Amino acid sequence: MTGALGRAARVLGAAALVACGAADDWIARIDGREISLAELQAAVAPRAESEPDTPRDELLHQELERLVVQRIALNRAEALGVEITDAEVEGRVLELAGDKTAAAEIASREYLEELRRQMTIDRTAVLDLADRIQITESAIVHYFEQHRDEFVQPQRVQIRQIVVAEEETAHKLLAEIREGADFAELARQYSIAPEAATNGLLPPFAKGEMPEEFDRAFALRARQVSPLTASPFGFHIFKHEATLPAREPQLEDLREEVQLRLERERLAELRREWLRALRIAADIRVNDELLESLE
Repeated sequence: MTGALGRAARVLGAAALVACGAADDWIARIDGREISLAELQAAVAPRAESEPDTPRDELLHQELERLVVQRIALNRAEALGVEITDAEVEGRVLELAGDKTAAAEIASREYLEELRRQMTIDRTAVLDLADRIQITESAIVHYFEQHRDEFVQPQRVQIRQIVVAEEETAHKLLAEIREGADFAELARQYSIAPEAATNGLLPPFAKGEMPEEFDRAFALRARQVSPLTASPFGFHIFKHEATLPAREPQLEDLREEVQLRLERERLAELRREWLRALRIAADIRVNDELLESLE
């Protein structure tokens, strides 16, 4: 079923979900805490849209199971008094998005709520499993030796850049720079890139880590300003700030990173077992009559 007929079927399917019960009806209870029909509908709807060939009863059972497991973990978080602040959620969004502009684009209320739930569950797992995530020195050394190549740091450069939308503006700014204007000040005033807030300064990067236009920065001499460079993002002017030579990895510099990797791997292994144990111990009741009416 494709095209208009497929869309109509999905609309009718969503309507059937609503018609089968009031939105405030409960579909499951976990230790007395309810999952509402509305929550299940909200979880199923986007999947029904993106997976039109997946049977509705399969989507319903998969999403209900996910919501049940999530509720079990959140109940445990409440028992331990785990809370995630707004500032922590905002910080995580910024970390995931990379900059404030991108963060604002993804930070819908629903996205932030789901992110808070996931962060809450993650912290709860760490608290419950902390005494089982001890990483020995020998494990750190072994991991480092086995993954040494991953930690090699290639040569990097650090640059400032100015990005503008109009080529005429770029030529004007380049002429001013060559006449002695302060590059950092012009970047702050005119650049449309996010790092304008730091006077155009970018973090150090290696070849291949940025769009290919940025690799031209590796040909610049100390403090040299590049010719005008066009890209899909606009018109760039680069200024060389520093060249950082390649470095062989040293365990003393990377110990914390290696330990963090190992802790995350161990946590991922233990988390599945932790959730299974919580599920076995939970009192789970499903509103089978309502669930059957949705299938």
